[in-house]
Amino acid sequence: MEKLDVVNAALGALKAGKTCELVVVAGTAGSSPRGVGAWMAVFADGSQAGTVGGGKIELFALDEARELLAGGQSRLVRYTMGGENSDTGMICGGAICLCYLYLDATQAPLFQEIADVLACRRIGDFTIDFEPFVTQTLEGDVAEYHGEASRHTIAGCPELSLVEEGSKVTYTNAASEIPPAHIETLCPEGLTYIFGCGHVGAATARVLTAAGFAVVACDDRPGTLTPEWMPGVYDRRLVDYKNLSELCPIGPRDLVVVATAGHKSDIDVVIQAMRAKPAYLGCLGSRRKTAFVRARLEQEGFTQDQIDGLHLPIGVAIEAEDPEEIAISIAAEMIHLRRTKLVPRKR
Repeated sequence: MEKLDVVNAALGALKAGKTCELVVVAGTAGSSPRGVGAWMAVFADGSQAGTVGGGKIELFALDEARELLAGGQSRLVRYTMGGENSDTGMICGGAICLCYLYLDATQAPLFQEIADVLACRRIGDFTIDFEPFVTQTLEGDVAEYHGEASRHTIAGCPELSLVEEGSKVTYTNAASEIPPAHIETLCPEGLTYIFGCGHVGAATARVLTAAGFAVVACDDRPGTLTPEWMPGVYDRRLVDYKNLSELCPIGPRDLVVVATAGHKSDIDVVIQAMRAKPAYLGCLGSRRKTAFVRARLEQEGFTQDQIDGLHLPIGVAIEAEDPEEIAISIAAEMIHLRRTKLVPRKR
């Protein structure tokens, strides 16, 4: 998970008594390299963790972050990325607002809380108070970028806070004007359960883990749950496919992939998962298996709408055959769901 990597890198510096500059995409308008909520940490030795989009905008951000870090300052900046007045030389045609936050050891407890929320996939609202950027802007701050009020610099850091379980207010957008605060909901997406850790399940776990999903590998065969076979996953659980409730309490924010070693166990898992109503449920299957499973679900009393919500066959139709290809097709479908429904990009 990219954001957790950024937070852990920043937290390591803060705990060591060092400072860093956290760069947050706080607003976008039109096309931009990254959406609201992308984070990047910049350190005194010139290194970085995370990205706000690469290319020219990131070069701008790195230079600005290093300047602010040296001066112990925070800043809110709006860059244009298209047309005659482009600040970046880019042709995306939009605008992006970056918030630079000067962090020191006093913020370590807060960032430990943020790391815990991200690691455990709990919901929380991270808030940046923008009022100081309006009321405490340093004298002599020159608006070098397009627009009269495109840059606001303050000493130190504005107030930052985290409210777990959130206020159900999602991203604000500072691309056009400065709102009272930037509010970002952390972890609207829950755990990703993969039931069945054979060749396809293992390949899918690798791809989804690399894409930032918190994968819980589940199987009824101990030999498939080794760190060597399922490396880097969030958790490994030896389960009884007929009774998942205790070890796998699937919730409405969770995603479920069913790829067990047999059709009967697939159906057992699918029925239990459908009753739990996860955010995503997909199952491996041929056309013949699809018809069989749908008929069985009708017998179990599921409505047509509920059955239609099951991704079976799972994945994007790309004529995939080998486990790695199938894993990519599954990941593509899940990433699309993540970016369009679970964590939609804010513009």
